[in-house]
Amino acid sequence: MFVAFSVSAQSQRLDAMGANSNEKAKVEVFPNPTSHYLNIDLSDLELVKPKIEIRSIIGKIVKINLEKNGDKKYKVDVESFPRGYYLVLVRDDKTKFQQTVRFSKK
Repeated sequence: MFVAFSVSAQSQRLDAMGANSNEKAKVEVFPNPTSHYLNIDLSDLELVKPKIEIRSIIGKIVKINLEKNGDKKYKVDVESFPRGYYLVLVRDDKTKFQQTVRFSKK
């Protein structure tokens, strides 16, 4: 019974991405590591109202100024961030999408 549930959940994920897709659509962040700006590219995703936040590696929310940099592309000034690892969280309540990507500030 548990195996059938897992297969069903996998099928739903594939349907959300498209029947012909073999790869999971993902959030792209670059350059990584970075020292000045971080680009966030959501163009491979079908999101309705994406919410983007950045957290320190220990989970503390970091205040950001999110700048639109094209269609489904964003830019964040990270120059004032202390060195270390951070997490970019992208979620969309309408499509139930959620993904976290790690980046390094040098």
